[in-house]
Amino acid sequence: MGIARMISPDVSVDFKERSRDLRRFEVQRLIRVMGVVVLACGVCAAQVAPVCPVPAGRRAASGHRAAVRPSVAAARAKAEADAADPSVLVAAEPMENFGVARYRLEDYADCVGDGGCYWADVDAQAKRAEAALDRVVATRRAGEKLAMVLDIDETSLSNYCELKAEDYGFLGTMFNAWIVSPEADMVLPGTLRLFNKARAAGIDVFFITGRPGEQRAATAKNLEGAGYKGWKGLALREGAQKTMATVEYKSQERKKIVDAGYRIVMSVGDQWSDLDGESRAEISVKLPNPFYYLP
Repeated sequence: MGIARMISPDVSVDFKERSRDLRRFEVQRLIRVMGVVVLACGVCAAQVAPVCPVPAGRRAASGHRAAVRPSVAAARAKAEADAADPSVLVAAEPMENFGVARYRLEDYADCVGDGGCYWADVDAQAKRAEAALDRVVATRRAGEKLAMVLDIDETSLSNYCELKAEDYGFLGTMFNAWIVSPEADMVLPGTLRLFNKARAAGIDVFFITGRPGEQRAATAKNLEGAGYKGWKGLALREGAQKTMATVEYKSQERKKIVDAGYRIVMSVGDQWSDLDGESRAEISVKLPNPFYYLP
């Protein structure tokens, strides 16, 4: 009996389905990696947002988003034209319309329209940090241990694809499932450059994140997958830290670094709470984050 006749039809179908799933995953990963590579290829490439694959069985965005939406400028022009009609009683609206604000956020994240480019702004800030690092390294004393502290989300790794899929709603359950997935190793190229520059200068790098300790293994794997090799420490919230204010928790973790004999020369984060508090770095680098706010 031939080998082909020995394999049951069910097994053959299952094998084909698994093969298709594997190919689909590899193609999605390639698309995502290519998007990040484009981001890393100079000033012009910094104007381009990465391409996000859509996992099987999931829509590209939440159900209420229109397939074709007006531009921010068109939405504003429509409102102004209608408000100028003398037959219309216009309401006082002190808050910007949330739908239009979300259009503006999407345009900024995707680098379209006239509202700027998130990726270019993050990269520009990373370049400023690189120059500042050169200056502080020049002040190093013989035998001195220098440290850099990096936040993770929207600082070292980008959750852009998940935020986009959530229509920039920052939905906790979906977001936390995403950040432990293999797809969540999307690097912010400027921060990786800064990391590598620090390591080349003999600076030890410590990650301090607000993620819970249960996400340690996935977080470490995604950092490695994104290219962060040779870091010194990784701190996540454990025990009583899970209920601490972010500033208190991160201050506590920075103090451990100082108590270990380090001089913290730079700290990088996307939230003010990443940078404030005790045992502050000599230079604090605030990256832009228009997507969410964590006190």
